[in-house]
Amino acid sequence: MKQCINCMTRLPRKEVTEVAWCALCAPCLRVVADQMKVLHDRPGGAPVQIRQCGWCGVARSCGTAARTRCLVCLDDRSVPDPAVQEIAHRLELDGTWRENSELIAATTVKVRLARYARPGWTVLATDVHGLPWTGFRWLTKSHGTWGRNDETGEVQQLKRARGEATLLYLVRYGKVLKFGRGSEDRVGAHVSQGAVPVLVLTAPGEQVAVARDRLKREHRGEMVSPRTPVDLFAVLPGGEDVTDRFSRS
Repeated sequence: MKQCINCMTRLPRKEVTEVAWCALCAPCLRVVADQMKVLHDRPGGAPVQIRQCGWCGVARSCGTAARTRCLVCLDDRSVPDPAVQEIAHRLELDGTWRENSELIAATTVKVRLARYARPGWTVLATDVHGLPWTGFRWLTKSHGTWGRNDETGEVQQLKRARGEATLLYLVRYGKVLKFGRGSEDRVGAHVSQGAVPVLVLTAPGEQVAVARDRLKREHRGEMVSPRTPVDLFAVLPGGEDVTDRFSRS
C-alpha cells in the first residue's frame, strides 16, 4: 500500500500516480490537472520545462514527461503535515495551517532562488523536492534552477552563485526572519526576492562561517520568528555594520 502525500489516503500502488516526485491519488491529481502552464519548453534542448502556477504565479522546473504541481499551493483535499506545523509553531505563525504551510513553502522557494542570483541574469524557476507538502527540501532530487540571460534572452540551468562569503546577514521575509552568510550579491538577491535587510555585518570569511554555524545550532535552522532574538553581534563581535549598502529604495 502507498499513501497519497496530499490527502494521506492509503491506496494500492497501482492507484497512485507520481506527481512532483511524490505519490498522488487520482482525485488529488484531478484538482491540479490544469494548475501549471508551460512558460519555456526544452530550453537549450534540455529535457525540462518551466511551468507557472495559474493560482499564485510561482514557477518551477520539471521534466518534459513529468506530472507536476505548484511548489507553494495546497488545495481543499490537502491535510496538514505535523512536521510543517511544528515549523510553523517554532516560527510563531498565527495563520491557519494551510496559510502557514504555504507561507513556509513560498519563503523556502525565495531563499532557494536567492542562492542562484547573479548579475546579468534573471532567475526564473527552481525545483525543491518535497514542496509544497513538507515545507522544506526532503531529498536532493531536482530538475535544477533556471535563469534567463538579460542581454541575450537565453534560458539555461544555473549553478549556485559563488562569491567571497564575508557577510553575516539577517533579513525579513514577511513574517519570517532569515539569517545566513554570503557575498554582497547573495544579500542583494534576497532583497530582490522581497526581503528587507535587518542587519548585515562584514568580517573575514572564516569568522563569518563560524558565526553562522553558531546561530544555526542555537536556532535549529536559518528561519526564525521575528520575535526571536537573533544577535549577530554576539556571534560576530568584530563585525562591521554595512546594512546601509542594501537598504531598499
